[in-house]
Amino acid sequence: MAEHHRFQYRALEQLRADLQRLGLDLPLDEDVKILGEPVALGDLTVPNRFVVQPMEGFDAGPDGSPGELSLRRYRRYAEGGSGLIWFEATAVLHEARSNPGQFFIHKDNVENYRRLVAETRRAARKAFGREPVLVLQLTHSGRYSKPTGVPAPLIAHHSAVLDPIHQLGPEYPLVTDEYLDRLQDIFVAAARLAAQAGFDGVDLKSCHRYLISELLASFTREGKYGGSFENRTRMLRETLARIRAEVPNLFITTRMNAHDGIRHPYGFGMDQQDERKADLREPIALAQALRGLGARLLNITIGNPYFNPHLNRPYDFPIAGAKAPAEHPLEGIARFVTVTRAIQQAVPDVAVVGSGYTWLRSFMPYLAAALVRTGAATLIGQGRGAFAYPDSVKDILEKGRMDPARTCVACSACTQIMRDGARTGCVVRDSAVYGPEYRRGRRFALDRLRQEAQRCRECLEATCVQGCPAHVRIPVFLKAFANDDIRAAYEILRESNVLPEMCGYVCPAYEQCEHGCIERVFTGNPVPIQDIQLVTCQLARRQGLTGAALAPEATGRRVAVVGGGPAGVACTVKLLEKGHRVTLFERESHLGGTPDRMIPDARYPMAAAELEAILGPAWKAGRLEPRFNTAFGPQLTLELLRRDHDAVFLAFGLGRSISLGQAAGVVDALKFLWEVKARRLANVPEKLAVLGAGNTALDAANCAKKLGARDVYLVYRRSFTEMPGWSAERDAFLDLGGHILILTQPLGYVTDSLGRLQGLRIARTELGTPDESGRRRPVVVPNSESVLEVGLVIEALGQAIPEELKEALQPLTFTKAGQLSVRAGSCFTGVPKVYAGGDAVNGGTTVVQAVVEGMKAAEEIHQALVGAAQA
Repeated sequence: MAEHHRFQYRALEQLRADLQRLGLDLPLDEDVKILGEPVALGDLTVPNRFVVQPMEGFDAGPDGSPGELSLRRYRRYAEGGSGLIWFEATAVLHEARSNPGQFFIHKDNVENYRRLVAETRRAARKAFGREPVLVLQLTHSGRYSKPTGVPAPLIAHHSAVLDPIHQLGPEYPLVTDEYLDRLQDIFVAAARLAAQAGFDGVDLKSCHRYLISELLASFTREGKYGGSFENRTRMLRETLARIRAEVPNLFITTRMNAHDGIRHPYGFGMDQQDERKADLREPIALAQALRGLGARLLNITIGNPYFNPHLNRPYDFPIAGAKAPAEHPLEGIARFVTVTRAIQQAVPDVAVVGSGYTWLRSFMPYLAAALVRTGAATLIGQGRGAFAYPDSVKDILEKGRMDPARTCVACSACTQIMRDGARTGCVVRDSAVYGPEYRRGRRFALDRLRQEAQRCRECLEATCVQGCPAHVRIPVFLKAFANDDIRAAYEILRESNVLPEMCGYVCPAYEQCEHGCIERVFTGNPVPIQDIQLVTCQLARRQGLTGAALAPEATGRRVAVVGGGPAGVACTVKLLEKGHRVTLFERESHLGGTPDRMIPDARYPMAAAELEAILGPAWKAGRLEPRFNTAFGPQLTLELLRRDHDAVFLAFGLGRSISLGQAAGVVDALKFLWEVKARRLANVPEKLAVLGAGNTALDAANCAKKLGARDVYLVYRRSFTEMPGWSAERDAFLDLGGHILILTQPLGYVTDSLGRLQGLRIARTELGTPDESGRRRPVVVPNSESVLEVGLVIEALGQAIPEELKEALQPLTFTKAGQLSVRAGSCFTGVPKVYAGGDAVNGGTTVVQAVVEGMKAAEEIHQALVGAAQA
């Protein structure tokens, strides 16, 4: 065995010299014409020898339907010329998905798969005037099931090799024979759907330790699916036979592990004395049995990319946490070739797909041609190579060679993205699409974040805590996370912040906790507290750890909370935990408030998952009564709330936007953001203006640019120094090509005779003395007025409580700024039973500030109710 060797070959002679030095039987043939020959496959014809292997993109929608990146990937394969496209692993049950983004075919989305097939065929016809053969790989992820992003293994046998890696003890249950019997029916039903979608054939995935593959190695399992060769292969054989009989318009096949690389009795195709060696007697017998069932195509692979990647994917730059294999990559390729050749020679009338040649880069076609000529394989598969260079087949067949500058570099970044839970593709050769995906995946990867958490210096009087409005015990939280104690880490967060996942998305951490991290001073690189918080919350939610901890006994007290935004929900959670019953009034049809409805998806997708997980237990226990689509009015007055409840918390936010004037073509920023997030607005004029420079204005400006506006002008009357919006969002706007007109005062609108917007009147300003806010006052420069021609103006000039609502809120009082008045340092309004917090009190700050105020109000209400009870 040689040492690992990075690819350094510039000439075929150098590669031949190394093969000779290593004594490896890997033939090379520069005449690649044979790779363009068609191959008969029953009634079908594969136009050439090339196969796109089933590389997963994990870019399906929540229901398992192919996404836009999925469609793009398969169009590119079709346009690239491969004769057979083997579509990626597609789960047959939700619980069988290995990733929330994995394909999952079912009766409700089969039309989306029909579209995928149609677009793939159409792309090939347009490029070549013919169609490729299309195979769908059906799978059950078994040991690697992770449908929600949290491991949920379904295992066929216990493995002394793999169980410790997955932290499964001897008591962990195995799937039953009855489950496997039902699974046969499910696979057959999925095959029918594949036929409806227009695929030519289906593959029952039996490789890489997924469920059917694990059954092949279930030597220690009892019952009809374990022990003997007949039993271990039963699931694959019987299901394929049923598909052939019950869905006759599909051909059957499998991508099969012929050598697991895991010691006997836990691996298939293994020498019982030497785990490095293959024993192919059973794999050959299985291949012959499948041939007898009518399979005329087999796809052979070896090893397990989750356990021993050196067996089937040589790389130059190992994925995180892996070590380069202690062998020359050519040895791994030779092992793959030897195994595939043995299977092909045992079933010479079956088209066997060989692969594992990507490391050879532009020399791959020469090995492929030689293998086909010598009968070592019939078809040539490309996996990572197709990700990187989807039109390589076109170049090989038309030019006789591959472009070295476009080949896969064996970096395994595509595997790293998969492990990190992002959408997968070639990071190097398709960097515009997958570079950001890779960086996002690495940003939130557990292994990286644990290392980052370990950088915390555990300061006693931590400046990061001082920078957090909720005063979370950040060093203690980071230590728990670094020790992989998600339960403890989450509990530390929610001591001070009952909506930590929402805040993990939207808080300006770079201006708060992370700004206070002393690593920012020492290295310019603060600990990524916000990212760690977000990942902790998501893991805790998926593990069922986030439900409100209800008091064992109800106090009998009822509290009304008005407003389902951050302040209202935070107050509700703390009141429930104190044992009080809560009636939560929300004017919309769901909870979440402004963050859920207005903050763009790029910053905050939705509140439902977190809020349902937190409030669900209280709802089921009858402690929480939500009343949706209910706002202040004749049916809901402050007087009625005080009469029917022991306390009232008002957290309804600010409902009126300040406007410069009316015109057709002028829209409120919150309405604009709501329409964008609700997918009700898809187009904007080429030129538009956004008035204001706060976070709402910046969100609206960024959305407008992303919707396709050529010129977006952010109009602000002061300078950059005084801009209230967060710097990161401002920089993002500039990166998108936005324009910021500082020292510019909007004056009014120019309209036509029908009241339609024609332009925005503006004037230059200079900064004078500070006003009551402490910022320098803008002063209009005389005779500087001009008109900015725009087709839309989005107003983000601030918000206030509507006058009609103020009337309904009597006898409450209001500040000079128009917000609800509360006692200093308190949430109490001065009116018996009535408390207030959130935007209606503070005028609109941060989400975490609203959460803090909601929690504070709950504590004040509880103390008042307890005191009243004691009195």
